[in-house]
Amino acid sequence: MRDYINIYNVRVGLLLLLVAVLLAACSDDADTAEGETDVLQLVAYAQGMTDYEPTATRAIPSGYHEYKGPSSIGVYTTSENEAPSSIRTFTYAVDQWKSLVNVKNHETYYIYGYMPASSDINCNISMREGENMDYSKGAVLTFSNLPPVLPEDFCVVTGVQQLDNKDDAVSLTPGVFTFTGRLTGKNFACLMLDHLYSCVKFKFLVNDEYDKLRTIKLKKVELKTTQQVSYPLEVTMKAGVNYTVTWSNATTLANDYVSLAVSTDGVLLSATAPEVVEGYFVPKTEVARNMVLRCTYDVYDKNITTEHPEGNLVRKDCEAENKLPTTIVVGANQRTVLTLTVNPTYLYVLSEPDLDNPTIAIE
Repeated sequence: MRDYINIYNVRVGLLLLLVAVLLAACSDDADTAEGETDVLQLVAYAQGMTDYEPTATRAIPSGYHEYKGPSSIGVYTTSENEAPSSIRTFTYAVDQWKSLVNVKNHETYYIYGYMPASSDINCNISMREGENMDYSKGAVLTFSNLPPVLPEDFCVVTGVQQLDNKDDAVSLTPGVFTFTGRLTGKNFACLMLDHLYSCVKFKFLVNDEYDKLRTIKLKKVELKTTQQVSYPLEVTMKAGVNYTVTWSNATTLANDYVSLAVSTDGVLLSATAPEVVEGYFVPKTEVARNMVLRCTYDVYDKNITTEHPEGNLVRKDCEAENKLPTTIVVGANQRTVLTLTVNPTYLYVLSEPDLDNPTIAIE
């Protein structure tokens, strides 16, 4: 029982995620009577976003890598004139995507959806306005409670491809959403998902000289924007063409940090191999220009023993805040890469307070 998600770039500047959704049997491969159901499950493959370094633009990487979460995927399996009362979700666990989504043999569906399918994000589906509209002609997804910063990428389904077998070649077209239920073990589909948020990638390192004296364990990475506004989003899918996106300003939110990465035991930082953490934000200039990063970490000396393999704990729960530069790239599917280095200001005189509580600075 497996589903596949593939992601690829369909035009310059816009990378589309291809998510292959395998609708597989839960029991055996025997034929089922018309009207019986088959459970929807998946395995995912994804391609990375476009990276924007501070001084150069890198090409979109070729090839795909397997995607195994952590984002949940929500789908509406609509009929021509009716949508389900709630979103149905896929979650990844124990090497497979799991759900309770059913499709009936010989029944036609129009699949719309998004990820992550978080309980904190509200989504309503409706038909497009106009004469003789139904879900075969597209849909409108209206999102509320979308925070300006997220720890996960936010995407919407922009196309569907029916497959005869899970290994068939994928050739997705935006604006095609039709899927027809088949006999058990014969339900295979691919979903095309598109990035809607911008991304910032943080690479954490330790200064070479400081690394000889102290060990740093990174425990928490948090991101916020002081432009605290909820951005309602309306995405209009139209059969046969690409989608349109409308952002609007609405409710003012509390000035809270969003956790991007948390490790109770801490992650050892290196002077050569960066620890990478990503955050995602609404592609609005006012959001990007007002972002602040907060890092929490422990500092150890280099007196390594069997009892203390990292050394002795010198200072616990240090915090460093960095206002992100105003050059952060804004745009769906665009990612800015920043390197942050643990580096005491006065290391050359071994100032003890600064040595024990160093700063994390953006290069």
